[in-house]
Amino acid sequence: MDDEIPELVTELDETFVTKPEYLATQQDTTQYEQKPSKVTSKLPITIVTGYLGSGKSTLLEMIGRKSNKRLAIILNEFGDSAAIEKSVTIKDSEKNESVQEWLDLGNGCLCCTVKDNGVMAIENLIENSGDKIDYILLETTGIADPAPIAEMFWLDDALAASVYIDGVITVVDAANIIQCLDDIGGHWHRANKHVLQDDDEDVSPEKKEQERKMLDEGISTAHLQLALADTILINKIDTIEGDKSKLEEICGRVRDINSSSPIYTTSYGDIDLDKILDLHAFEASSEKLANSVSLATSSSYHDDRIQTLTIDFPFFSDNSGFDKVEKYLQHVLWENDANGVSVEIHRTKGVLVWKDDVRVVQGVRDTYEVIEGGKLHESIKNNKIVFIGKGLDKQALEDELHKYI
Repeated sequence: MDDEIPELVTELDETFVTKPEYLATQQDTTQYEQKPSKVTSKLPITIVTGYLGSGKSTLLEMIGRKSNKRLAIILNEFGDSAAIEKSVTIKDSEKNESVQEWLDLGNGCLCCTVKDNGVMAIENLIENSGDKIDYILLETTGIADPAPIAEMFWLDDALAASVYIDGVITVVDAANIIQCLDDIGGHWHRANKHVLQDDDEDVSPEKKEQERKMLDEGISTAHLQLALADTILINKIDTIEGDKSKLEEICGRVRDINSSSPIYTTSYGDIDLDKILDLHAFEASSEKLANSVSLATSSSYHDDRIQTLTIDFPFFSDNSGFDKVEKYLQHVLWENDANGVSVEIHRTKGVLVWKDDVRVVQGVRDTYEVIEGGKLHESIKNNKIVFIGKGLDKQALEDELHKYI
C-alpha cells in the first residue's frame, strides 16, 4: 500500500534561498525578513507526534538503526513532576557511539514552555555538541498539540535561527485510532473523562480552559495531531491484519481530517527514511507542494470537526491578486471568519500564480507566509488554497474570497 500514495515533497532543488522570506502573525503584523543564506547551514528538526502508545519511540529507534545521520533525539516524555529533565541522545554513526546529555526545557512538556527558551535550549545543545549533530528528532508527549511547537521553530527559522523545521510526522495506532478520535477528553487519562475538576492542581487554568473548549467542540488531541501532519503513519498495521474494512475506515477517517498529506501503513515503525526525513515540507517550492494540494480531496467519511477543504480559482490576471489573497488570508486566519461563518484554521497550504510569478502559501494556525515558489509544477492548473480546520464551509470560504478578488 505504501507505493500507492505519492510522497509529499522531493529533494531540495536549490542550495540557496535567494529571496527574502516573511511571516505574518496576528499577534505581530511586522514582517520579518530573512537574509539569503544556505539552507545547509541550519539543522533540520522533525517533529514526531502521536497518541500515547502509537509507536513513536519505536519509530525513532528504527530511524536510529537505519540512518547514517548524526542524530539528536529529544525524548519529550510527560512526567508527574512540573520540572523534569529530558534525555538527549547524540548518535555518532562514524564511531558507533552515543553521547548522552541532559536538556532541561522547564515544565515537563515542550509545548507548554516559553517559545524562546525552547529554541534557545536546542541551539545551546547544537553549539555544545562539537559538530556531533546534523539532524534533530523531537518526540512530543502523547497529549501534545504539535502546532505551538511547529510555530516555535518556524518563527525562529524566519529570524535566522540555527534550526529549521523539516516536517511533522504523526504516528497513529491502527488498533486504537478510531477510539482516540471518538474518545473526546480521554487523552487526559482521568477517571471522569468528560469533566475537569476545578480542584485539579496538576493542570493550569489555561489548560483546563483549552480542554473544556475541546470537549465542547468534540475535538481530541488526535484530531490536532493529524491536522498538522506533513506525513501520516498508520502504525501497528499487523494488529488489524486481514481486516480490510477496518483499514478502509481508518484511512477514511484520517483522510477526512487531513487529505493533503501522504499516508503510509507500517509495522513497528518500519518505513523508508526518505518518506519521513528531509521532507522540506515548509520550504518555498510549488513543486514540493504539488502532490500535497493534489491529494487534498473530500472523503466519504465526513467528520465535521476537523477536515480538509480546497479552494480553486483562476490564475491572476495581474500581480495585485497576491495582495488581495493576503488580505483574504488575514481575514480568515485572524478573524476566524468566512462570510459570517465561524471557522478555525489549523493548517494552510497553497499555490498562487500570475504569469511566471509563482508563490507558495504556508500557514500554521494564525501564522502564515506567502513567498516565491520557483518553477510552476505542471500539475497546477489554477490557484489553490488548502485549509485544514474546523467548521469549514466551502461556499462561505469562496464567498469571502470573492470579496477580495
